[in-house]
Amino acid sequence: MASNQKFDFVISGAGLVGCLVASQLSSLGLKCCIIEKNRIRDIPLFDNYSPLSLNYRSYLTLKKFNIWEKILPHVYPIKNLNIKSYHSLNRLKFNAKDIHLNELGYVIDRRNLLQEFLNCIKSISNITIFDQEAVSSFEEYDKGGNYKLIGKLLSGQSIETKYLIVSDGIESKIKDKLNIESLKIDYSQISFVFNSKALFKKHNAIQIFNKYGIFAGIPYGDDRINLILTINKKDLPVFFNSQDEINSNIVQDVFRGYVNNISDLKFVSQYNLITSRSKEISKDNIILLGNSSQLLHPVGAQGFNLAISHIDSLISFIDNGKLNTIDLTTTINKSRESIFDNIDIATNILGGEKIPSKLLSFLIINSLKSSRIMKNTFLKNILGIKNYPYLNIGANT
Repeated sequence: MASNQKFDFVISGAGLVGCLVASQLSSLGLKCCIIEKNRIRDIPLFDNYSPLSLNYRSYLTLKKFNIWEKILPHVYPIKNLNIKSYHSLNRLKFNAKDIHLNELGYVIDRRNLLQEFLNCIKSISNITIFDQEAVSSFEEYDKGGNYKLIGKLLSGQSIETKYLIVSDGIESKIKDKLNIESLKIDYSQISFVFNSKALFKKHNAIQIFNKYGIFAGIPYGDDRINLILTINKKDLPVFFNSQDEINSNIVQDVFRGYVNNISDLKFVSQYNLITSRSKEISKDNIILLGNSSQLLHPVGAQGFNLAISHIDSLISFIDNGKLNTIDLTTTINKSRESIFDNIDIATNILGGEKIPSKLLSFLIINSLKSSRIMKNTFLKNILGIKNYPYLNIGANT
């Protein structure tokens, strides 16, 4: 009988999170295995540009990971962020120069980023890839402090690992096998992504809150922009006709003053807005990352950025091949709660329809306008660099 293949880390899922964490674990000299249900060479295809926002902390982390130069040709820099809550008096503008940066963040096509990540892991000798595979079962052993997991794949192949990282998405089968429950919130909204040709200020991102929902504009070129429309379900007839065709005039009204002459609207994707967070992040030597751990509201585009910061934490808690899962779990829990608190403020106060929320939103925005220190602290929090040691090293794009 053939012996088990042995690894330091097994990663379930070869998406953005799985590929990134595998590349960084391998850089420490650790032997890794990635298990992916699809064929690795089959990059998910979209009809149009699928936007992914990277904040400044993610830029710093990917630069530290020696990945930034690989993706640099694909990124579009964001230098300014405009926020509007309900009416024209409630406007706020952030500029990268205010905190001595060249950019606030970047936009990249998800396909290009995944392709670069896949190219990276396929070129690394201490990463083994099992595609069109899945973990059918696993058992845990802990004899005299010598912990290990024995997993069985659908093909019958057996593998042995010290640690298992679960990054196979919101519908993770392994998380189900572990009986890890998730807390879910249904916002009664649907989030749509469209690409459009339009006129707008270059390198300016937009976040708008109004009675219909939450809206964002993220440019990815000098004349094309991604429009993210997170619409209350009760207001869908305002935006779509009986044939489910988008009303471009209504979209133009939402973005008026920031994005003009919207045309050539191309549908990219849509999904029911249900967020979730797992009640547990780890069990013994099994760690959840990315959408397997949490699925965030799109406001602020924090999802993948949070995952990158968690990967950074994971790598920092490895010493001589051993992962400090206790401190890692504490760190991830703290950052998750902070992000969820920020999202609650954005959705319930800046996006709240009731008069108390609108008044509080007005007070918050005008307080930020009147205090440069408060405004810059708020911005650093959005970018993930509050209390983060960094230099004035804006990327040269």
